[in-house]
Amino acid sequence: APTRNGRVPHHRNGKSATSLLSIRIALFCFGLSLVSFYMGLLLGIHSGSSCPPCNDSSASQTAKNKEEEAATSEHFFSIPPTVQKLVAGVGRVNRDAFFAKFDVGVPKDKSEKGNEQVLIMYNHEKSLPTKGVDRTLSVEDATEHCHSMKLVFTEPNQKHQCLAIAGQWESYHVYKYMRLPPGKDKKVEVNGKYDLRYVSRLHGDKGLQQQIPFPTNVKTYDETLVTYLSSLDKVLEELKPIAAKAAKDNTIIVMVCNHGQSELLMNFACSCKARGLDLSQVLVFATDVETKELAEGLGLAAFYDSTNFAKMPEKAARFYADAAFSGMMMAKLYCVHMINLLGYNVLFQDVDIVWYRNPLEFFTNSSNPLYHFDMYFQDDGAHTRRYAPYSPNSGFYFVRHNERTEYFMHSLLMAGNIIAQSGSHQNAMASTLNEHASWRGLHVKTLDRDMDEFPGGFHFHQPGRKQYMKDLLAGKIKPYIFHMSWTANKDNKKLYFEQMGDWYVHDVCVGSTASKILASHETNLAKACCSAEPLIKCHYRDKPSKIPCKDSPPIDKGHVSWW
Repeated sequence: APTRNGRVPHHRNGKSATSLLSIRIALFCFGLSLVSFYMGLLLGIHSGSSCPPCNDSSASQTAKNKEEEAATSEHFFSIPPTVQKLVAGVGRVNRDAFFAKFDVGVPKDKSEKGNEQVLIMYNHEKSLPTKGVDRTLSVEDATEHCHSMKLVFTEPNQKHQCLAIAGQWESYHVYKYMRLPPGKDKKVEVNGKYDLRYVSRLHGDKGLQQQIPFPTNVKTYDETLVTYLSSLDKVLEELKPIAAKAAKDNTIIVMVCNHGQSELLMNFACSCKARGLDLSQVLVFATDVETKELAEGLGLAAFYDSTNFAKMPEKAARFYADAAFSGMMMAKLYCVHMINLLGYNVLFQDVDIVWYRNPLEFFTNSSNPLYHFDMYFQDDGAHTRRYAPYSPNSGFYFVRHNERTEYFMHSLLMAGNIIAQSGSHQNAMASTLNEHASWRGLHVKTLDRDMDEFPGGFHFHQPGRKQYMKDLLAGKIKPYIFHMSWTANKDNKKLYFEQMGDWYVHDVCVGSTASKILASHETNLAKACCSAEPLIKCHYRDKPSKIPCKDSPPIDKGHVSWW
């Protein structure tokens, strides 16, 4: 019932009590919201000096925040406790800057999207950079606490490839497993149905690329090596005065040649004479008397080792790694070994090379940023597994004499059975380089294929290097040399040199001997054989040429004109 003032009394359990409670809750929430609003306003004012411009839209700011968050979050790596003694953190640096700072001499592939940075794993918290690993750092900052660092190369973007890093006693080799059928190495293909099994570094998707030397090849080479080592002291005594006469600044340019390749040797000499280049430091190791006479007739120092060269082939190789080619590879090994033993720096080069400038200027210039290396190689261009990681072309290289290179040449001599097995000087060179670079600290530099100074057959034959060849032939760039590698035989080398405007030998002297040439010419050999101007001829429209050769046939069926 109503009270005297007409109000209905409130009862704890009635509807009026419930309504009053709801009103109180609403008021509390409103007050809390009001306080929150003012706190937010005050915080906004306090941070106003660092906020973005007021005219930035909230949508664009949100997008920017998300972008920054994504960019930052990708730098963080979660390291599980189970491997924190192996990896305390992971950082990244610019790939080009890293290679500029740490040049181990391998030919560097160009950086590209997805392969623009180098990953650095820190083994201990004391090796972590001061600036942390939550951002890309400079090379100096990233390595500031690294007292030692191991560098591992692996080809990027390889399907189904995994890298395993295990905490364990030190090893300086990489161990490889592949899914290949058990017990078979030839005529096989990698397949996911097989278990991973231990293989050599020369195994590829089609199985083993290079066989272990056969016992017969090992025995044959051992017999050859006994002859060489037994006669070495005597041969070195004969060689000493000739080498001393050729040496300048303790450096000799070494070439090896048989009569079958003699026109290429003559072209090298004639082209240098036409360009006014000094040949006084060239020493030719002739593997037959006819070649010795030709070399001396052209004004070159020459040496013939009758003990070791008597059984060498006199004919030119018809193709890569045939018997004649393999025999000459052994001669290439002996001649550099002997000059190195005598204490000289050696520039070794094949005969299928022409000079535009004397390359010794590059190797002996102490102001050259690359002067500190022990050995330098022209980049073969074929960056295949068997030549990895240096891709050395054994037809043009420089060896600075020191205890590391002397021991390397001795080890290469002991690996001659690889040459006997594979027919390639290059295979033995590449494998021995890898071991000595890691084991003995031999500092090797490959003059990579993207440099202008040392082009070769890779540039001549690869379509992707057409502009380089155009610039070279137009005289816009002037390398030190050109090496006609990647070419099947001496006949094609001659034709290609003629097209390039780099052939200087008259046809009357090609394949002939000094005695025959001089019998029909009352003059010296150089005057009879060397042209003062290049003998330019067209042969193939689809190969580089100094002049347009559009009317010539292609050497490769269906190929269009290079011009």
